Parts: sequence; C-alpha cells; structure tokens
Amino acid sequence: MNMNDLQVNKRPRIILTVLSTIGAISILFIILFVSFLAYTIHSISGGMKNLSSTLNNQTSATGINFTVPASNTEYIAGIKLSGEINSTLANEVIEKLETAKDDKNAVGVLFEVSSPGGTVVPSQEMYDAINDFRAKKPVVVYVRELAASGAYYSSASADKIIANRGSLIGSIGVIISNIEADKLMTFLKLNPITLKTGALKDAGSPTRSMNENDKKYLQTLIENMRTQFVADVKAGRKLPDSTLSFMSDGRVVLANEALKLKLIDGIGTKQTALAEIANLAKLKKTPELFYYENIQPFSDLFTQKLIGGTTRVLTETAGNLFLKSEKHSQLPKTQL
Repeated sequence: MNMNDLQVNKRPRIILTVLSTIGAISILFIILFVSFLAYTIHSISGGMKNLSSTLNNQTSATGINFTVPASNTEYIAGIKLSGEINSTLANEVIEKLETAKDDKNAVGVLFEVSSPGGTVVPSQEMYDAINDFRAKKPVVVYVRELAASGAYYSSASADKIIANRGSLIGSIGVIISNIEADKLMTFLKLNPITLKTGALKDAGSPTRSMNENDKKYLQTLIENMRTQFVADVKAGRKLPDSTLSFMSDGRVVLANEALKLKLIDGIGTKQTALAEIANLAKLKKTPELFYYENIQPFSDLFTQKLIGGTTRVLTETAGNLFLKSEKHSQLPKTQL
C-alpha cells in the first residue's frame, strides 16, 4: 500500500473526528444552557415562594414596593439612607417611617446612614419625619461610613446617633456650584438672548458672567439656608453655639472627635445601635432587625438573573478551556 492510499484512508477518520468533536461540544452547550435555564427558573420561583411565605409586600404612595415582616412578633425596622439625597429617596424613607410608626410590632427604627448629603428640602423633610416619629417610638441612627451635610441634617432629630469609629461626620454648610460658559459660547459664535423682569432673575445662569450683585445675592441666600441648617441641628442635638460655629464651615470629623463635640452619642457597631433602641423602648431583650428593602419588579429580577447567570457560565467555560490549554503558565492570584 502506497502513501497516497494511507492519506485517502486518513481523511474520513479526520472528518469523522471533527464532526464528533463539534457534536460533542454542541450537546455539552445545550446541556449547560438547559441546566442553567432550569436552575434560574428554580432559583427565582423558590426565592419568590420564600419571599411570599415570610414577607408581606407594602406598596407605598411613591409607587415603590418594599418588604415588611409577615410574622406577628416584635421587631426593629431597618431603614437605609444610602447615596445622594434627592426627593425620590426622601419620599421612600418617609413612607417607610410611616409604615413603622403604624405597625404595632415595630418597636423602633434603626436609621442606617451612609450618604454625602444632597438637596436641602428632602433633607429637611426627613429631619421633620424622624422628629415626628420619635414622639411615638425611638429612632437611632447608625452611621456606617458617612453622615455629611444633608445626611447629618436628616439624622440630627433622632434620639441617638451611633457611629462606626471610622465614620466621617459633619459638613454643616450649603454650597452652590456653577459653570460660566459665556466665553465658550462666544467662541462658538452663539448669541444667547434672555428677557427678564429683574436684574437677579437669571443670577447663576451659565450664559453670562456672574457679577458682584449676583454673588452677593446668592451668598445671602445660602447663608440663610445654613442658618436653618444650624438651627435645626442645634434643636435636635442641643449643641452649644461654639460647636456649631466650629463645625458650620463645612468640615467633617472622624467619629472620635464627633463624640467629643457631641455631634454623636457613641462609637460602636450596628449591635450597639440596636441595643440603644431596645433600651429606649424599655425592652429586656433586643428584638430582631428587619430591613424594609425595596423589591424589584419580577421582570427586572429575571432579566438580571438571566444575563448575570449566562455571563457567569460563559466566563467559567471560557476560563476552564483557557486553563486547560495554559495550565503551566498561570500566575499567582493577587489579593488585597
């Protein structure tokens, strides 16, 4: 038998091997996909069953859904203030406070704060809502990372403020930021036209340079806002004028200094804050903490599960294939 005959005999074997490999990979992919889909549906359905069996859904006036406990036992309601404060976030917090106030099983509120602040009116609304709540039940703030500006403003009316030792507290002040774009508009040969009924009507407009009258007017405006801020903090925290004068330049301080200045009542953990609530509620035992967590729509949850799971499966599959082909060239994993 010559070499040509051997090559002819090898070709069908090579083709058969390639087709078998492709078929095996296709079957494996189908099995992985079906398994993942079944797992995703099972996880979501199981999660929803557990959620419906252990929780009730509270629909607020703001249109959000959040969890409330279904059991008829005492608990501490957990309400989070995270991220930049705006009207939507404030409305959610206020709705949850109202729910806890009306729920006979809620003995108090843990107001967990990690926020740099935000707009003035929502901060004031939360301050007033907490002040109203504490007339009926105790509310204790736990500062996890940061309670600055509007976040501290909102917290100042609580019964107690407990902060983690690494937290930053303060930033009592008001700021207005603006960009003057008139030179850029001139460069682009744009000619903005403004009709106004008074000299200060367009104060702060980016289409023109700010003059001294504008600056004086806006500075007076934010000073008046700061006066409200300081007055409310003083009323809520019973602080001396010397402390408020020291802190109202916008600075933040670490928890240990905040404690010396009586901006907070103690340094500790979340458990410290929960024990304070139980003490204020005159309970011998600290009840369980239950967070009022926002519930995502089922469609959003399913989409996140599907996309996240598919990405994970494909990533792990690709990673395993790479590791098999490059197992001798791995670098050590770096951890922080």
